[in-house]
Amino acid sequence: MKRILILATMAIAVLTVSCNGQSQKTSTEASKKSKKVLVISSSPSKGGNSDLLCDEFLKGAQVAGHKGEKVFLGDLDIRFLKIKDDYSDRNLGINDDAPKVVAKMIEADVIVMATPIYNDNMCGQMKTMLDRVFEREREVSNKEFYFIMTAGGRNTECALLGFRNFIHYLPGSQEKGVIEGTGIYPKGAVKDKPVMKEAYEMGKNV
Repeated sequence: MKRILILATMAIAVLTVSCNGQSQKTSTEASKKSKKVLVISSSPSKGGNSDLLCDEFLKGAQVAGHKGEKVFLGDLDIRFLKIKDDYSDRNLGINDDAPKVVAKMIEADVIVMATPIYNDNMCGQMKTMLDRVFEREREVSNKEFYFIMTAGGRNTECALLGFRNFIHYLPGSQEKGVIEGTGIYPKGAVKDKPVMKEAYEMGKNV
C-alpha cells in the first residue's frame, strides 16, 4: 500500500512539472510578438554602405519572425516642408510621397532610420523626411527606434544628435540601438566589415 502511494505521488509530481513546463512554454511563445519593422534608407545611392546595413538589419528581423519593409527615399518624391506662419496648415497642399511614409511610421512598431554622413551630418534626404513628420508627429507614438550611420570618416555625433532630437518630440519613443559604420569608403566597402553582422544581429534581436 505504501509503495502504491509513493508511485501515485511521483506520478502527480511528473504531471505537475509537465503542465507547468507547457504553461511556461506557451507563455514564452506568446511574449514573442511579431513586430512591424519599418526601415527608412536615405542613401542617395542604392547599394551604398548605409543601404546595405539596412538590408542586413531587415534580414535579421525577418529571420526572427518580424514583418519588415524597407523604404528607399531615393525612389520617392519627398519635398521640403511648407507651413503657414501661424501653423494652421503644416502641409500647404504638397502632393508627394511623404504622407505615405509617415503613415507607415504610424503603423510600425519599430522604425530604423539610416543615413550616410556628409559634412559630419545626416544627408539632406533624411532631414527633409524628418521635417515632413512634423504635421503628424503626435501620432508617431510609442515606437522603438534604431539608427544606422555610415561615414568615410569618424564623426557621427551631429547626425546622432539630430536623430535623438527628432524622437524627443515623438510621444513614448525609445532609442533601442545605434549602428555606426565609420572609416568605410568607397561604396560597398561595408560588406567586409564586422558592422554587417552587428546590423544583422541587432535586427534579429528587435
